[in-house]
Amino acid sequence: MFLPNRKGPIFMVAASICWSFGGICIKFIPWGAMSIIGLRAFLAAVVFAVYRKSIKVNLTFGNILAALCLSGTTILFVFANKLTSAAAAILLQFSAPIFIILIQFVFYKKRPKFSEAVAVSVTILGMLLFFADRLESVGLIGNILAIGSGLSFAGVFVCNKRQDTNPEQALFLGFMINSVIGLPFVFFQVTAAPIAWIAMAFLGIVQVGLAYVFFSIGIKSTPVLLACLITALEPVLNPIWVAFGTGEVPGPFALVGGVIIVATVICYNIWAARQPDV
Repeated sequence: MFLPNRKGPIFMVAASICWSFGGICIKFIPWGAMSIIGLRAFLAAVVFAVYRKSIKVNLTFGNILAALCLSGTTILFVFANKLTSAAAAILLQFSAPIFIILIQFVFYKKRPKFSEAVAVSVTILGMLLFFADRLESVGLIGNILAIGSGLSFAGVFVCNKRQDTNPEQALFLGFMINSVIGLPFVFFQVTAAPIAWIAMAFLGIVQVGLAYVFFSIGIKSTPVLLACLITALEPVLNPIWVAFGTGEVPGPFALVGGVIIVATVICYNIWAARQPDV
């Protein structure tokens, strides 16, 4: 059956919908990236602490590794949104499933199958199309950071499947790391703009906090690659919210590249789910 355990994937879908509002919220916050990172992480940590009814974290290697991957993902994603289009940031981050294949090959000696090699190659082609649209230096840097966010995001999925990782503790630790790093910048970068604070509250409480509550539940019973591929809903919805809210739309090459990336990982997911040995 395509979804033998429906509970996990359903929670992953809910997480993806919450995540999809990241681009539009960041566009409405005129503050520096580090202050956004710090406040968002702090609010998310509060939500997660209330959900867990605990702030306890065991500093296992798996928890620390997963937390650092989450920290890197969110930091790179916020900076990418400041330096390139929201569509480019989220669609390039969605290269994460391809990085999962590469991580499993490099660190776990799991040789990629022919189908996985094809998926990697086609996705790289889609990523290259973004650089055809955004050749100027600022857009180029933003695209590179977005790809780095995809690599870190892949690490979140892989590390949360380690035996010494507790997903809830690792996520909470990741939020605390970003809070410590980013909150000092609040004193220099934050203004009293009401719209910015509303967007900030939604960003921390719903887009990150509630999203990762759903993620922590769903990841426990969803295969790692399937869990990552389900999040295709995020890069589909994210540019739509941004287009409605700000009028920002991706260029033609970036749009084609995004379609290639999303279509490739979805098609691979459907194919892989039907193979008894995948």
